[in-house]
Amino acid sequence: MHPGITVFVGHNGSGKSSIIDSITFALFNEHTRKSNKNLLTRGMDSSISNEAGSHVIMKFSIGSSEYRVQRQIDVQGRLISAKLEQAVKHGGPLEKQATNRNIDSNITYRPIISGERKQLGESVIHEIEAIMGLDYSKLQIAGIIQQGEISKIIDSQPKEFKELLNSMIGLDRLDTSFHNMHGVIEEFRRMLREKTSGYDDNQIDILVTRIKNNETKLSKTKELLGDILLQVASKTDAMIKLERQIEILEPKIIKLSELKSLENTLLKYFKERSNSLRKEIDHLNRVIKDVKKSLNILKDKERTFITIQMVKSEKDDLNDRVNKIVGEIGKLEGLTECAQKIQIIDGKCPVCNSKIVSINHMFDISHITKQLHQKITEKKLMSTELSKLNKEEFDLKKREKEIIEADRTLLNYDYSPQFSIENMESNLSNLNKEFLELSILSLENLDNVDLSILKLDEYSSNLIEQIEDLRIKVIDADYEAFQQKKALKNSLSKEIIHVHNQKAVYEKTISDIEKENCDLGILISELKSISLFIADLEKIRSLVFNRDGFVSSSLRTRALSLISAKASEYIQIFNVGLSRISLVEKPREIKVVCFGNRGEIDTNSLSGGEKVAVSLAIRMGIAFLMGASKIDFIILDEPTTNLDEERRRSFVKIVSEVFDKGAGPINQLIIITHDEEIFEDSEIEQVYKFQMTERGSLVKTI
Repeated sequence: MHPGITVFVGHNGSGKSSIIDSITFALFNEHTRKSNKNLLTRGMDSSISNEAGSHVIMKFSIGSSEYRVQRQIDVQGRLISAKLEQAVKHGGPLEKQATNRNIDSNITYRPIISGERKQLGESVIHEIEAIMGLDYSKLQIAGIIQQGEISKIIDSQPKEFKELLNSMIGLDRLDTSFHNMHGVIEEFRRMLREKTSGYDDNQIDILVTRIKNNETKLSKTKELLGDILLQVASKTDAMIKLERQIEILEPKIIKLSELKSLENTLLKYFKERSNSLRKEIDHLNRVIKDVKKSLNILKDKERTFITIQMVKSEKDDLNDRVNKIVGEIGKLEGLTECAQKIQIIDGKCPVCNSKIVSINHMFDISHITKQLHQKITEKKLMSTELSKLNKEEFDLKKREKEIIEADRTLLNYDYSPQFSIENMESNLSNLNKEFLELSILSLENLDNVDLSILKLDEYSSNLIEQIEDLRIKVIDADYEAFQQKKALKNSLSKEIIHVHNQKAVYEKTISDIEKENCDLGILISELKSISLFIADLEKIRSLVFNRDGFVSSSLRTRALSLISAKASEYIQIFNVGLSRISLVEKPREIKVVCFGNRGEIDTNSLSGGEKVAVSLAIRMGIAFLMGASKIDFIILDEPTTNLDEERRRSFVKIVSEVFDKGAGPINQLIIITHDEEIFEDSEIEQVYKFQMTERGSLVKTI
């Protein structure tokens, strides 16, 4: 684009506003479309679009120096490359630097920096910010007059104009900083509370009161500790005396325990001896009884065994006779059956039918029957006799078992004729006598007992001698008194433990309070120091960042003075009959005061064209202030929005006459508008029309 006025016209969505995004993206990698991907043309045929994405090349100059910046993104919107170069002019023939040289001029470009490696200190953005003296946000204010700003300057009330101006020159950021600093202070207090367990500079008085309360509690606790220390000393002395008394008594009590143990041993011995005697007596009684019984049984031993043999022999003989008779009875029963078949019937033989007078007695049925009855009777008599013999034999076998058991009993008891029953009964008598003596004693204890009568044997005599010796040694020992002293010692030990525990509690309380007061003192000292720091922060916040503070007022006064001076300079160039513009600050508003040849002019009496000129002059004054005199261009985005017909004509007239061909106060003016017809009759030559097509934005010269 050339110096002077350049106009981009076209309907909404045709791509004319992309010029602004292209400029800010090239310089600062910033734009209004949130994501770099949104910079790519939507819906474009992939065969048309660059497979590597898109790129932008922009030339700009600061003073006498000219630069070229290039950026390229891929199809995902990721930055591929960024490069900043400075123009180098050559007066002679073209040098062979085809890759870095503009082939249509005698200018080549020297690389300054590439990439956005900020962590390495290499950044195209930082280099451009240093060259231009402003960043993206300042460029938006200094170089881009947003849609509707001119009408706002014209139509807003003084109070609203003050807010608008604060926003344009960046003083509204002081409000943000004012509130942010409050958040910083409160966050500082929050961190302080985290570090100090909930305390900040607002709780200093609470901590001071807490120290005073602790001191009162400390004094009372020390008094209680003093009382406890007296109790500890008193009870400790009593314990020492008691332990000495117990120490004297303890040896005698030990001997007393030994005496009691020996007495118990003696009593236990007597009891065990008595039980043993009882068992021996019972056993010997049982032995004598069993032996006597066995001897009595064994008296008939020989006769019994002989009788058993005789009965057995008789039984065998009788069994033989019974068996013989049984055979005879069988034979007679056979003869009876035959005789019955050969009986004479009508005096004839039953076989040959011959006449028979008599039959052999061998086949005489009556004779056979008589003989059979005799044999049966004889068998019964023999069976009766055999039963008697069986019973006698059973009794003899029983007697035989008793004899065998008696022999076994004598064998088990090792009985022999040399050790007679009389000897056993004599031993039993002696045992009964000894048992009777122990039974008469029947001792539960040995108190008030004549021990001499208890010397029954060597063992008991030895024990009694030891007991008598110990009784002499412990004659003055008092076991109950000893037990009382031990019980008193146990009770006193518990009391001492209790008072020591109380002492430890009070000492711990005192230590904790003293430590807490020490810590609180340090904390209060730190908080007081911090409170001074916070007070300084609050003071800075009030003086520096408060919109009505000294810094804000000073900045605004200086800004208004500079804007007024530059606006006055611009209004004179616009040649609308006004000589000076002054921005006057009042408590809650900024008033625009205009002056002409006849003095002050009421802004309400200005014509529409004059108001446009005043607004444009003020806005350019703001741009000059924010651009630090380095910005030599302004972009007007839809400047005629909300302007009536008269004001639109006045706007076109001013920019056409003042800015054409770079003759105005700034070198370059870019106007973006959809109001195409307002420039139809103007003499502006650089007018480009944007039109959206299927292949993207189409730009042509009007």
